[in-house]
Amino acid sequence: MKLITIIFGILLAVLGGWEYTVGGSASVWALLPALFGLLAIFFGVLQGRYKHKRAEFGAVMMAILSFIGSIRGLWSLVILLGGGQPALPAELIWARSLRGLLSVVFVAAAYFLIDNFWRHWQKFGHFLGDWLGRLALTIFYFTVFIPFGLGVRLFGDPLHIKSQPAELWRKRTTGDQNLEEVLRQF
Repeated sequence: MKLITIIFGILLAVLGGWEYTVGGSASVWALLPALFGLLAIFFGVLQGRYKHKRAEFGAVMMAILSFIGSIRGLWSLVILLGGGQPALPAELIWARSLRGLLSVVFVAAAYFLIDNFWRHWQKFGHFLGDWLGRLALTIFYFTVFIPFGLGVRLFGDPLHIKSQPAELWRKRTTGDQNLEEVLRQF
């Protein structure tokens, strides 16, 4: 599986580079498929180094993300083969379609070649969810809680401590009550 993962990463990086050159976009986002390929190679190299970790699941995740990114190319391929006029250039459609088909083949191969794939995939999903949850909560904490806490601390006085009145006792808002009003608490 290690060799298959590395070969998949190399093919994905080459297809990502081809898509970047064909697409004509100078955007960093256009290099994302090539980055997925490099990450798949990295996960392939890590396989077998740690006995308790399954690095090939990272490569499977890159394959799934690559497939999601190539759905538009696959749909354009269906339109092109059906005789229609797609919105993308033909070379870009072929690059994205090959990337999507390669990703599906890799995920299917991983499913059949890895023992207890579903159980290990759940462990990887739990790890990924834990990591992303920590990241999201950290970002939320530093962007929402800290500014709110600083604002309340600097500008708020909910206990009226900063502005001390002349009398330290406050007037009671409720008047005198008789026994019947005290017993009726609703």
